Amino acid sequence: MASNRKDEAPRQPQRSVGVRFRRLGHMTDDATVGERIAYYRRRKGMTQEVLAGLLGRSTEWLSQFERGARDLDRLSTIVAVADALGVEPVRLLPTHFTARPRQLRDSVIGTAPDTVPAIKSAMLRYDGLAGLLGVLDRAPVDVDELRRRTGFAFECSQTERWSTLGPLLPDLIADGWHAAHTTSGQQQRRGFGLLSLIWRVTSGMLDRIGEPDLPWIAAERDLAAAERSEQPLLVAGAAWRLAVVLRHAGRVSESTDLPVSAADALRPDVERSPQHASVYGALMLKGAVGAATSGDHTTVRDYLAECDRAAALTGERNDFWFAFGPTNVAIHRVWLATEMGDAVDAIDQAQHVDTTALPDHLSERRASHLITVGWAHHLRRHDDEALAALTAARAAAPEQLLFTKRVRSMLNQMLRRDRRGRRDLREMAGFVGVA
Repeated sequence: MASNRKDEAPRQPQRSVGVRFRRLGHMTDDATVGERIAYYRRRKGMTQEVLAGLLGRSTEWLSQFERGARDLDRLSTIVAVADALGVEPVRLLPTHFTARPRQLRDSVIGTAPDTVPAIKSAMLRYDGLAGLLGVLDRAPVDVDELRRRTGFAFECSQTERWSTLGPLLPDLIADGWHAAHTTSGQQQRRGFGLLSLIWRVTSGMLDRIGEPDLPWIAAERDLAAAERSEQPLLVAGAAWRLAVVLRHAGRVSESTDLPVSAADALRPDVERSPQHASVYGALMLKGAVGAATSGDHTTVRDYLAECDRAAALTGERNDFWFAFGPTNVAIHRVWLATEMGDAVDAIDQAQHVDTTALPDHLSERRASHLITVGWAHHLRRHDDEALAALTAARAAAPEQLLFTKRVRSMLNQMLRRDRRGRRDLREMAGFVGVA
């Protein structure tokens, strides 16, 4: 039967996301890196040909990212594009995650973003406007109990249980502040040491769930508290956390120089204790990460040699919750290979990593490694192997998949090229929240 066309609304031509952004004059939080590039390119009045030329790439290469045919994941490339556009790299990166509740046996995961307002309020009151607003009356802080609670917070971090950790942080921040600011002498220095660790774990969680500014604030407070604790290893640990935040903000040079400078300060004492070697090795791993992002293969090799030297002194340890040891160095070798664009080498390196050496409370390291292995297979278009790696990562630390942008990118691409209608792939995508 012929349709009554005069009653039908006229069909609207399809518009690219970039055109929609240009018409609306703003960009949604869930825009991809490619969509953000298109948005800022148009705002600058650049054609694809001009931007691609500035990058030394083809127009088709750029077009693939802007229209979503490929995902732009390498930070070094994102930084180069941002420089060509004259914007800060962070403007091209996806913003914070939203809550995605998932029932998991006897608990609910994926709710960590819902705890951010309470954490932000605690950050504002304590060390923010404490002098103006005053602080709420609290019972005297039991420092030993606070140390236990801080340790549990790091256990949540190292097992990627962010929805368990989030509700605990406001009270931890408050009690840490009181332990540091209502005491004196040695007890106060210990209080500042705990407060430093509390700010570090807070920064780590906020960073994981994609908050744009709060991780940096918490990392700066970590460093300030560590300095007042007069514990050099805590100061070095705070430098490590700030380096992570700087990298995620696209500040590649600073994120490399900071941990290496801190490691240089520790180098004369690296054999003094396993703790010194652990922190030194963790800092050098961060230096290697920055060098890899900059494409400096020689420096990566040199820094890894220092990591091997430190790992030989420590064995498998978890000093200051850095999980440093031979296994973590091996895990980083796989990641570094993918960052430098060598998926084949990454897959080969992964054959030599034995994550069974890691205890259960370091499941974040195991899951992170499996995600990297999955990414390497994904780059080789080995989607079956990539999905198998993600499935194993989900078993190790399910909430890590919900708050890892690379996982979402991987699943988006795998869904686009799926020709078999794989149920297991679509189930995984549904779990992560990828349409």
